[in-house]
This record gives sequence, structure tokens and C-alpha cells, in this order.
Amino acid sequence: MSIETPRHTATATTHIAEPPERVWAELTHPGARWMLGANVETDYRPGSPIVFEGHFFGRVFADKGTVIAVDRPRLLHFTHFAPLGGLPDIPENYHEIRIELTPDDAGTRVTVTQENIDTAQHATASAGHWKDALATLAHRDDGSGSTHW
Repeated sequence: MSIETPRHTATATTHIAEPPERVWAELTHPGARWMLGANVETDYRPGSPIVFEGHFFGRVFADKGTVIAVDRPRLLHFTHFAPLGGLPDIPENYHEIRIELTPDDAGTRVTVTQENIDTAQHATASAGHWKDALATLAHRDDGSGSTHW
């Protein structure tokens, strides 16, 4: 008999004063690096691989997953595995991440939900990382000192 280990969820939300179409374009722009400085490589088609490469606290990483669903400009849903986490590369150790864009009167609410996290401590850390990533997305800078939007 196997005993299921409880899994945890991390959530982060921000508001961006732009319509969902603009936020989606920035979210999926090649080389945007809003996700903790990672370069994201994918064609954003269901079933396609998605790869995240970059540096995290001085360590090189190459995370991977598969795009599950895309509903432009509302939803990006994918699996995610981080080898630096030290867990075996098996399906049970992949996270599911949903990035949802919801229009509101003043722009777009962006919500990230990461499921299937192994510990409460890792879930808390993930929520903090997503909060940072969303802050970067919300305050994109084109290098001129002004916000990209």
C-alpha cells in the first residue's frame, strides 16, 4: 500500500494597468526574461516543450516542462521540473503552473498558481519567487529609465 504525500500550492497575483493583449505580448515575448531573469524557450503550442534557462542565486539552471494549454490572451498552463531541486525527474515531481490574465476596469489581473510542490516551505519560497517575477513583469523597463509599457 502506498501513502500519498501531501502536496502544496503557491499563488501570486499582481495588477498591470494594461489590457490583457499587451500583458500577454510581454509575457510571451522572446527574450523578455521577466521570470527571474530566465530565458524562456517555447512555441507556446500545447504539447510543445518549454525550457527556462538562467542563473538563480549564482547557479546556472535549465528547468523544463511541457505546454499543456494556451488560451491567448487569458491562460498559459504548463508543467515544470527544476533539476536543482534535487528530486528525481519523474512525472510525480513536475509542478503544474497556470498563468491567468483576467481583464478588469483598470487593466489586467495576473495570477500564477503553481501546484504539486513537495513541501510547505518550498511552496512559500515559490510564492515569493512568483511575486518577484510578477513585479518584474509589471514594471518592465526598456532601458531608457521609463517603464516599458
